[in-house]
Amino acid sequence: MSSWGLARRLVAGTLAVALASIVMLVVVTLVVTNADLANAGREKERTTTNELVATVGAAYQPAGAWDPATLAAVGQLARTTGFGIQVRSNGHNVLDVAASQAQGQSRTLPVVVAGRPIATATIQFPASGLSLEEISLRHTISTTVASASILAALVALAAAVLISRRIVAPIRSLTRAARRLGTGDLKSRVGNITAPGEIKELANAFDAMAAHLEREDTLRRVIVADLAHELRTPVAVLQAELEAITVGLEELSPTAVRSLSEEVHRLGRLVEDLGVLASAEAATLTLLPVTVDLADVACSAATRLSARFAERGVELSTDAIPTAVIGDPDRLEQIVVNLLSNAAKFTPFGGRVRLTVDQHGAVGRLAVADTGLGIPPGEQAMVFERFFRGQGAAGTGGSGVGLAVVTELVAAHGGHVELESALGKGTTVTVCIPLSRL
Repeated sequence: MSSWGLARRLVAGTLAVALASIVMLVVVTLVVTNADLANAGREKERTTTNELVATVGAAYQPAGAWDPATLAAVGQLARTTGFGIQVRSNGHNVLDVAASQAQGQSRTLPVVVAGRPIATATIQFPASGLSLEEISLRHTISTTVASASILAALVALAAAVLISRRIVAPIRSLTRAARRLGTGDLKSRVGNITAPGEIKELANAFDAMAAHLEREDTLRRVIVADLAHELRTPVAVLQAELEAITVGLEELSPTAVRSLSEEVHRLGRLVEDLGVLASAEAATLTLLPVTVDLADVACSAATRLSARFAERGVELSTDAIPTAVIGDPDRLEQIVVNLLSNAAKFTPFGGRVRLTVDQHGAVGRLAVADTGLGIPPGEQAMVFERFFRGQGAAGTGGSGVGLAVVTELVAAHGGHVELESALGKGTTVTVCIPLSRL
C-alpha cells in the first residue's frame, strides 16, 4: 500500500471502516435475532408440549378407550408444529407421529387423567426448536441482512470514491500550482476551489505565499536597479574626480578631498545599512548597550547633518531634554541619522524638520516631524519594509532601506516605532526606547 496514491488510500480506508461497521451491525443483528428466536423456540417447545400432552389426555375415554378424532387432532398438531410424538398405554402404541424436522432432543412425560397416569407421551422436538414459520422467518431475516449489507457496502464504496475525489482534486490543483511555482512561474495560483475547509485554507495560504514571492521578486528587481543607481552615482563621482586629479586637471585641494569624503561616506552608509539588515535577518545583530543620554546622541547627529539641511533649504530645529536610556550609542546615532536623512529627502525647499527628545512613562521618545508631502494611507503600513519605495519616492535617491534599518535597530533595543502622516501636512516618526533604571 506504500505506493498507493492518496485517493486509493482514502477509498480503502473509508471502505474498511464502512465494512467493519457493516460486519459489526450484521453480527449484532443476527446474534440478537437468533437469541430472540431461540427464546421463542424454547417457549414454543414448552407450550406445544403442554398442549400435546393435554390433548392426549382429552382423547382418553372411560373404560380405557381412546377417541380417534382427538388422537387425529393430536397428530395434526404435531405435524403442523414439526414435533414428533409417540403415545404408549399398557405397553401398546396409541399414537406414533414422526416429523422430518423432529431431530432434536426428546422428552417423555406422563399423561395423567383424574389424578391417575394412563399413558406416557414421548415428544421429539425439532432440531432448532423452531416451527417451520419461525425457521422461514429466520431465513428471511438472514437473507435481508445479507442483501442490505451488500447494498450498504456498495453505497459505502461509491461514497468513498466521491469523497476521495472531492478531497484529492483540490490537492492535485495545489500540487500543479506548486510545481509551476517551483519552475519559476511566480504567477502560479490555485485560485478559487471547492474543497473542505482545511484544504481551502491551505490553498489560500499558498496563493498568499505565491503573491508574496512575486512581490518580493518584483522588489528584488527594483532593489537591484535602485542599488545600482545608488552605487553608480558616488562611484562615478569618485572615478571622475580621481581621474581628474590623476591627469592633473584638478588639484588635490581640501574641497576635492571633502567631496571625495562625502561620496565615500555615502557609500559607507549604504553598505552599513545593508549590513544591519543582513545581520538582523541572520539573527546576528549585536549591540554594546550602556547608559546613554538620548538627547546628546540626537543633538550630535543633528549637528552632523545641519549642512545637508542648509543645502536643501530646510530648517532643522531641535528640542531635547536629558533622557537616559540603555542602548548602543553608535546604533542610536544611526537611527537618528536615518530618520533625519529621510525627513530631509522628502521635505521640499522652505520646509521644516523638528527633532524632539523627551520622556513618556517608562520610555524615552525621539520624534522627527517634517512638513513634507506626507504618506498615502495605503502605503503607511509598508514604509518600514526593506526596499519599499512609495509613489512619493519617485525622482528621489535612496534604496528604501533607511526606515527598515530603523525598525530593526529599535527592535534590537527593545523598543518600537510609531508613524503619523497626513498627505500635504507631513510625517512624524516616533522612536520609543526603554529608559535606564540606574
